[in-house]
Amino acid sequence: MAIKCPSCGGKMAFNIPTQGLKCGYCDTEMQIEDYSLSNDAEANKSTYMVTIYTCPNCGAELSAPDDQTVAYCSYCGGESNLTMKQEEAIRPKRIVPFKISKEKAVMTYEEALSRCLYVPKELKEGKHLDSFRGIYIPYLSYEVDIPYNAFKLQATKDYTSGKWDYHEEYDITAEIGGTIKGISFDASSAFDDSIAREISPFNTIEVEDFREAYIAGFYADKLTTPPETYGDTVEKMAIDAVYRGIGGRAGGVEVIAPQEYSEQKSQTGVGGYRHSVDLFPVWFLTWKNKKRVAYSVMNGQTGKLSMDIPVDIKAFFKVSGIATAVLFVILSLIPMFILPKTISWLAAVFLMISSLAFSGEISKIYYRENHIFDLGNVNVRKRKQKKEKAKYTKLKNALIKIMVVIIILMIVMFYILIKMLDNSGNLINPVIYAIALLIQIILFIKMTGKVAKIEKKTAFIPMLLGIIVLGTGLLIGIMNPVYDYWYYGMAILCLLGMLANMVSMINYLNYLTTRPVPDFFRREGADHGK
Repeated sequence: MAIKCPSCGGKMAFNIPTQGLKCGYCDTEMQIEDYSLSNDAEANKSTYMVTIYTCPNCGAELSAPDDQTVAYCSYCGGESNLTMKQEEAIRPKRIVPFKISKEKAVMTYEEALSRCLYVPKELKEGKHLDSFRGIYIPYLSYEVDIPYNAFKLQATKDYTSGKWDYHEEYDITAEIGGTIKGISFDASSAFDDSIAREISPFNTIEVEDFREAYIAGFYADKLTTPPETYGDTVEKMAIDAVYRGIGGRAGGVEVIAPQEYSEQKSQTGVGGYRHSVDLFPVWFLTWKNKKRVAYSVMNGQTGKLSMDIPVDIKAFFKVSGIATAVLFVILSLIPMFILPKTISWLAAVFLMISSLAFSGEISKIYYRENHIFDLGNVNVRKRKQKKEKAKYTKLKNALIKIMVVIIILMIVMFYILIKMLDNSGNLINPVIYAIALLIQIILFIKMTGKVAKIEKKTAFIPMLLGIIVLGTGLLIGIMNPVYDYWYYGMAILCLLGMLANMVSMINYLNYLTTRPVPDFFRREGADHGK
């Protein structure tokens, strides 16, 4: 159903600056309310006809109210033409129209990009920036009724006035009742929950009753998430809102709620919810590099931006090399003397710190790839999650046993060191290397379980190199050689270990700030509510 211009018969599209319709050929403008086909009879229907575009590469599906030319997929970045078919879709109840124009979206993106270091030049090119696409994301909006009730609560308040700390306790008689609104979650498996959180919230005060004219010239993603997916979360948020509201109205006190969740539900009367499907506006930009994609997503109402920005490793080392040379010149002009042993153990400490940072990065990748916090992804099976959790528990128990053995061995090693070495200061070098080695081994064991469940599995290599380097340093510390070149050599090895961690961190950072090409061929829940 194309929205035709009454003057020339051309296609009309929603014009963001005027919040009305505008013809792309003769510039005729029209208010949404004046569009004759968007009458009461159309609005009362539960479904409406759309053109469904399906990507042959990843299976992502977008819809539009008319036939449009689609040259690429916004989710996988594939440039092959998308297949089209006419289909009835669930009619959303409400819509938040786009408030941010494409020109402003590009300008905001370029401004944010200018503050990022070492950005690949492809992300700044005009052709890439022109690929911003307006997509309406389906959201499940919930309402929770709170029955009218009166009950007694206890509350506390802690504050400082002058030099005194105060703790006050209160007895509160609360009267509650009404409806909690404005709880919304994205209802598309294709739209990652982490992105949805970063660009939220949408201001539902500006919501309008849905009419096809609002999406003319734009696309809409497909509803794929059943409403019960967020049911428990919605009820918990409603309960928290009740207690938080009581505390706020009572003067900013901290309400003491019952410990058991069932008692909280009984006390507040929360026991169910209503839901509706709404459309919220999002500007979507995709950059594809080999088998990875990076998304830059903007809230089409507020302009809040979420960006996946990889690092250009050549630019990073170029700038780092210049900075290192300048720092070396400055330090060479300052008179100072550091003992070779001190340089050696300081290098070990920095190697350990870089390994801790690397381990944290691997954890983030593990959480993202396994959709640990993506509640709306219905492709992640509950049974599979339980099975993976059971495997992880077994692995965790085995790792704990291994770590206990390692700790016992390290304690024995410390005891031997204390017996072997005198108190002349020779103890600090091997002790620090031993501590760093213990932490490195623990990180290696902890990381191995997560690396097995992510696509890129080379993370263990720099961690293993770190174990070898620190183990060698510990042996040298125990031998306590008299020649300084041993300690300088160990410092150089530690720095090489740090370099291996740094290169791996940049590669994994690029891996973390990009995503695997998605696969939506087995999307489920799309027929829910029909």
